[in-house]
Amino acid sequence: MRLEGQFNVGARPEDVYAYLTDPRQVSRQMPDVAAVEIQDDDHFSVTARVGVAHIKGTMVMKLEIRDRQPPVSTTVAGRGSGLASVVDMVTSFRLEPIGPEQTTVHWHGDVTISGKLAAFGAQGLLERFARKNVDAFVEGIRKGLESAMVHGPGNPP
Repeated sequence: MRLEGQFNVGARPEDVYAYLTDPRQVSRQMPDVAAVEIQDDDHFSVTARVGVAHIKGTMVMKLEIRDRQPPVSTTVAGRGSGLASVVDMVTSFRLEPIGPEQTTVHWHGDVTISGKLAAFGAQGLLERFARKNVDAFVEGIRKGLESAMVHGPGNPP
C-alpha cells in the first residue's frame, strides 16, 4: 500500500532535515507509542499499541534512518512484529525550500502487512488503519517541527 502527501513548515531545510534524522524527535510523533529505545543515531525501536477491528495488542517496530542526503532527503524504514503479523514500512522525505524560512516536506510511505492483520485488507479496514496512522505520524512531525522552531531546535516544549 502506498501513501503520499506534502506539508509546509516555517523552518529552513537544514533544520527540518536535522529534526527528521533525529530518532528522539521522530519517535515522539509515532501514534500510540508506549516505549522507545534508541540504539544509536540511525537505529531505534518503538513499542506501540495497535488495534484493527477485534485484534488488539502491541507491536514492536525496529526502525532505521537511512539514505541520508542532507539537507534534501532521508528515509525511515522499519519492520514490526506482533499480533501474529509483520509490518514492513518505508517512509521517505524530500525537502524543498520555498522561502528563506519555509520548507515543503514531500513524503511517501510504502507499507506491507502480512499475517493476521492482512486479513482486514479485503474489507478496506487495513488501508483506513494505515492511512490514519501515517496521517497521525506526518501531522505529528509537522506540529513537532513547528514547536521545535518556536522553542529552538533540540529544545522541545
